[in-house]
Amino acid sequence: MSSTRKNNDDPWSSSSDEDDDDDSDDENVELDAETPFYSICTYCNSDAPKFDTLALALEYDVTNYGFDLLGSGALVSSNDEDDFFEGAIVLINKCRQFVKDNQVKFSGIELGQELNNYLKGHKVDDDGDAQYYKPVLDDDSMLMCIDELCELKRQTEQESQADTSAAGNNKSDPESDDKMEKLQAKISMLEEQLSRAKGYIAALANDDDDDDNSMSDDSRSGDDGDKKQASSAKQTNKKPDNDTYYFSSYSHTGIHETMLRDTVRTAAYEEAILSNADSLFRDKVVLDIGCGTGVLSLFCAKAGAKQVIAVDNSDIIKQAREIVELNGYSHVVTCVRGKCEDLIANNALPLNGKTVDIIVSEWMGYALFFETMLPSVMVARDALMTPETGSMFPNVAKIFIEGCNETERLDYWNDVHGLNMAPMKERMVSELTQDAHVEIVSDENIVTDRKEIITFDLNTCKDADLDFEVPFDLHLRDDDKSRNELQIHSLVISFDIDFAVPNTKSVQFSTGCQSTPTHWKQTQLWFDPVHNCPVLNREAGDSMKGVFRMKRNVKNHRAIDMSVVWEVGREAGSGWERISDGVLKRSLIA
Repeated sequence: MSSTRKNNDDPWSSSSDEDDDDDSDDENVELDAETPFYSICTYCNSDAPKFDTLALALEYDVTNYGFDLLGSGALVSSNDEDDFFEGAIVLINKCRQFVKDNQVKFSGIELGQELNNYLKGHKVDDDGDAQYYKPVLDDDSMLMCIDELCELKRQTEQESQADTSAAGNNKSDPESDDKMEKLQAKISMLEEQLSRAKGYIAALANDDDDDDNSMSDDSRSGDDGDKKQASSAKQTNKKPDNDTYYFSSYSHTGIHETMLRDTVRTAAYEEAILSNADSLFRDKVVLDIGCGTGVLSLFCAKAGAKQVIAVDNSDIIKQAREIVELNGYSHVVTCVRGKCEDLIANNALPLNGKTVDIIVSEWMGYALFFETMLPSVMVARDALMTPETGSMFPNVAKIFIEGCNETERLDYWNDVHGLNMAPMKERMVSELTQDAHVEIVSDENIVTDRKEIITFDLNTCKDADLDFEVPFDLHLRDDDKSRNELQIHSLVISFDIDFAVPNTKSVQFSTGCQSTPTHWKQTQLWFDPVHNCPVLNREAGDSMKGVFRMKRNVKNHRAIDMSVVWEVGREAGSGWERISDGVLKRSLIA
């Protein structure tokens, strides 16, 4: 939503005084500096976000915790306002007490799930609920706005009824037809993905070489027990899950050609490995996870590594073996097919009790963590890497955020060969705001500074660190002062990778808009530029600040969900003056 605030000393403070006639994110409402709203699941944290409206606080719980107070069966129907008033007070306090008691034990989606489970036993007019008429949170704005909560509940119920009615109504209208087209398009896309997945699984099931490829070059002549174990693993691989789809997608030549032709990526690895031959690789044991065609393993062999173990769980491993032999390094590089975690658990890597000195891997995905390969590499790191002296390579990753304005792209539809195609602009915006998009974004369209928001030391980071929430602060760039007021149409996410092991030559590459494009491109999170997006005024000194969150998707851990709680404002005589704010939620779906 957009809002205006006057004379507010706290950049994260907010107001509960809002125009009752409009809870939309797309309209402006006047706010006074009153007590803020806290979401149910975060109020007791010292750095808990504060919200101007009840709707934003409730939406934050849905986005970040999977807890929907309005959709909860524990919340009384809005039809009886008296019962709703008392029931809502009890429910809000009951939820806040649960969060207060369990905030250390649970966090994130898990906290939301536990709260949902807890409320399954909630009953209206329970004799034991008398204690919950007393506020758990002092000056709780939610308790002061029960009438607004009732109206939001009523809207939710009406929308649900409308959806149900529409589902059983055969009459057609333009809006329904448009929704139906979108649903049919999505179904077609899912059916295509399912068809591809079935093809991949069938290819795996019919692969006569799976038994051999499930073992290393040195153990392919094992006894019958080994073959049965490999056959069992083969049967397990037939299960049509996210991992099967993921690994099978790397069986296609096109994806490897794309990565190899990405000269920024491949040349950076080559330079980092070969320029550190003496300082890092000579006579060392190297593990290459997700080896693909084996190019990184061969770089390591050329750099003088004593032993290189190349691991991949797709059938590209067959070509990797042939490439290794063709280039004369089969005495150094051993190719092993399998999922890294399984190979480690079954002691199936040819290490003979040794640890590895270097783990080389190109695990990065869109927005850094799409496809979620890093946890597998971290398992190998914790289980196999030599303590103290071993290192991941690369060893540092950083995520950046910046603001983008694409006015020319939007205005194109106003005059297409002399024709006004403005309706296409609405359609394009509708598509852009559905999910996150992976595109090459021109630096010419970047209007803010590029800010680093988080750094990962890949030698020490933990799995839990990969789901994170961090603050950010963006200002308009100084190199273009021709435009005083600029809309921010999208936030752009990119990453930098560092090969920076101490006492070695440092090599770095960037996927930012200012650098040579890579196959990772950039990830865009679009606002709605037609109806509502942030606007920064240069002369007034406006800036955008907020909290960026990235986490693995609950249903598909290889997909990522991103959300941004943002506000635009400026420093005024009496402190921070908020101009507008909102919540942005986008996903990258695998």
